[in-house]
Amino acid sequence: MAARLLIPLALALTAGYSSVITDTVGWTTRDRQFPGPALRYIYYDTLRGVHIIYKDGYGAIRYNFKPRGENWCFRQPVLLNPYPRNLGSLDINITNGRPLISADRLEQGRRVVSCFSDSNAGAGRFYETEIATNARFSLVAAARFGYPKFAAIRNDSLYYLSPWSFRNLGPIGPFPRHNIAASKISSRLGFVWAEHTSRKLFFRETPDNGGTWYPVHSLSDSVPGPFNRSLFAGSLVYDSIQPHLVCDLYDGTDRGHVQLWHYCPYQRPAWSLICEYRFPDTARLGLHTLALDRPSIGIDRRRLNSDLNRLYVVWEQFDPDNIDTVTGIARTDIWGCASFDNGRTWTLPVRLTQPDETSKRFPSLAEVVDDTLHILCFADRQAGSWELGEGSATRNAVIHLRVPAEIFTSQPVENHSIPALRIPTILNARTVNLLPADFHLYDRTGRKVPARNLRLLPAGVYFMQVPAPSGQIVQPIVKSE
Repeated sequence: MAARLLIPLALALTAGYSSVITDTVGWTTRDRQFPGPALRYIYYDTLRGVHIIYKDGYGAIRYNFKPRGENWCFRQPVLLNPYPRNLGSLDINITNGRPLISADRLEQGRRVVSCFSDSNAGAGRFYETEIATNARFSLVAAARFGYPKFAAIRNDSLYYLSPWSFRNLGPIGPFPRHNIAASKISSRLGFVWAEHTSRKLFFRETPDNGGTWYPVHSLSDSVPGPFNRSLFAGSLVYDSIQPHLVCDLYDGTDRGHVQLWHYCPYQRPAWSLICEYRFPDTARLGLHTLALDRPSIGIDRRRLNSDLNRLYVVWEQFDPDNIDTVTGIARTDIWGCASFDNGRTWTLPVRLTQPDETSKRFPSLAEVVDDTLHILCFADRQAGSWELGEGSATRNAVIHLRVPAEIFTSQPVENHSIPALRIPTILNARTVNLLPADFHLYDRTGRKVPARNLRLLPAGVYFMQVPAPSGQIVQPIVKSE
């Protein structure tokens, strides 16, 4: 079993909100942006700037761009489409920085998958190209040479599509429970999806942009423990050849008890538990949601294929202490975690947005992270989705969050207690000898520290990895003096 960080989220840390920069970049009445997993609605191009997309009103797609070191280009985000379209996702052609946006439309009784491409990076002058017919819910990923690849549903099956070919990847059902990502360095392309009836999670890769294919891998059959069902699949990103997948899993029945997992097939063990959350039965969740929902993942690619790859995950989480008085539904905030060892261990969860009278929904983390996490989310003025009969329509802010990566390594811990675990966790010089004989110790940045000289280490929080019958368990410890 993978290393497990068994920390109740009630003990999680809170971000220094003053260090998180918040921009309102648009407005929308759509409080159900996509009825599936977290999609790429934001892309951070380290050379040129930040691209965002979102749905606004019925069938309208909006786009905005923030050049590096400048303000957002469009006070009123650009309207891509003169006629209604279903929005898919966003990627960029890294050879020229032009954004690529997938969509589908109903035309003369048939479904048409198309792709919008900008005339230049951030210009806001889009043209549309037809890709395929009789498919819907199309998502786009651009490979290292800029060629777009698509994932879409046709006849209740998930298909790989390109302008030149297609392939049936496996059954999925009529609803969007899929995602796609392409490596910007190699020719890898990956798909993850959840089957509609069984809620089982599947993954498939091609090493050469669709030329050959590896077999379908049932991830639900390899997850440690009973939490092996997925409501919306998950999100994935590549370093170069290694895919990193994040998904929120439950037992298939209890939507209020969720585990957040990381998966990398080329790592041993392949699975690592990020965190676990239990929502009380006394509060209400929104329809078609989990208590911890729609995670997305980013990577600091400055450390390619290294054991020190830095990964970041964000998600929306329902707060039972912040209830909307109109709908009776719990509001959400955006949370995050980081890993500094290629996903093997994870920091404590950090709350990135402050509880208020809005519900922060549908977060999307830009897959490229350097010293800043770029996150797009939507501040819904009324918890729940009016499109599903929960409350009424409101005009909601589209938010761009800039979160410094150091938040995950510089949080105060003095006011957060650690519960009693199976071994002592409140340590001082007199209780060090109570630790188990076989353990490894890491500091809060993920670096291994000399555990045998614990008495000489400064006071603070450390993470102890100890063997267990099912694998390795990671537990926090506090050295008080």
